Amino acid sequence: MDRDQRSRRQKSGAAHSSNQKRRRDLRSRVGLSKETPRPSSGPARQRRAQPNPRRTAPQNPQKPGYRQGAPHPKRRVTQAEQLRIRRRRAILGALGVLAVLAVGMVLSVNLLFKVTDFKVENLDRTTPANTGIYTEQQIIDALGIQVGENLFGFSTAEKTQALTLALPYLETVEVGIQMPGTVVIKVEPAVERFMMEYNGQWLVLSPSRKVLQITDTQPSGLIWLEAALAPGNTPTPGMEIHLADYNSLDQLTEELEPTPDPEVQSTPTPETAQSSADDALDRIVQNLDSYGLLDGTTLISMQDLSELNFLYQGRISVVLGTDNNLDYKIRMAAYALLDQDGKGLSAGDRGTLDVSYQFQDGEIRAYFDPASEATPTPEPVAEPTPEPAADSSAGDAAADEETTGDDSAAEGDATDTPVPEADSAPAEQAQ
Repeated sequence: MDRDQRSRRQKSGAAHSSNQKRRRDLRSRVGLSKETPRPSSGPARQRRAQPNPRRTAPQNPQKPGYRQGAPHPKRRVTQAEQLRIRRRRAILGALGVLAVLAVGMVLSVNLLFKVTDFKVENLDRTTPANTGIYTEQQIIDALGIQVGENLFGFSTAEKTQALTLALPYLETVEVGIQMPGTVVIKVEPAVERFMMEYNGQWLVLSPSRKVLQITDTQPSGLIWLEAALAPGNTPTPGMEIHLADYNSLDQLTEELEPTPDPEVQSTPTPETAQSSADDALDRIVQNLDSYGLLDGTTLISMQDLSELNFLYQGRISVVLGTDNNLDYKIRMAAYALLDQDGKGLSAGDRGTLDVSYQFQDGEIRAYFDPASEATPTPEPVAEPTPEPAADSSAGDAAADEETTGDDSAAEGDATDTPVPEADSAPAEQAQ
């Protein structure tokens, strides 16, 4: 074959192939057929012959919408579902982190924080602590915590309550912890202040009415508290009691309901009580201490809130009435009792000092009623021996003269004894 024939065949073959390619392209554009080029023989053809595992995956016949022989199309995931998936993953991650932290904390608390030491101190954190009648070791033993226990394995509030009941002569107890392993006990000792009779026994109370002890014998050197317990109070060492709020003036007002007369300006009338018995007692003790009368007070009566009174040195009863203006009343009583400028009562006076009455214009005046001296019991006189008639007449005359002389002497003595008048100087000075 010459060169011209070969060139003609090559030209004709190239034109034929270009026409077939053009025809395939036109069919593809119109949509009549879609032919794919045949892969050449080799590894590519083998890969093409392998089936797609996603498209030929077997369908579950138990799912709804299953059609036999029909492939299940893959559902498109929406944006909302993607957000829910991300949110769920974030929540699960956060929960996992919290769980890991919780487990770590529990393990660290149980394994690392152990009780190693105890410390007893005052409320202001100073040492050595004033523990009263107890020792520091007695306080630690009563706490009931051993060395090596978990520092967070007990409640500080429960331990405080238990220690208060176990050691009643501690007025204040505070149990706390200090890292890494110290138990701190803050204490304040109690002071005996009152004695109170209850069911044939005597209660020894602190200033906050905490029961320190219950004894069968009457204590000495304490203030006798005349009061009744509120309903539901059972005295127990270490517990605080509450007094009954009885006011006879309120009951009388409810029964009578008098209408006040606005025209009366200078008639003294009692006031009405305002606070409870516990608050009134605290205020009385505070004012007595402020004006220097607490050490000399031997009795405080709280049986009736409208007739409060206290006994000073066992000789002068001070009537306060209600708890209104207690500061002014006790200051007025202190002026009269202490006699600092010589215008008050003397050390030998006995009686009742009344500072409970207040005029409607607001003025309070004190009145002192001295106690009447007891009349001595006369000694028995032997009966005279009978004598003759003449002598008896003379003896009768002498006896009459003697009786007349005794009566005149008695009148003279009564006239010489001064009767103290109502002392208004303390009230005017106090105002």
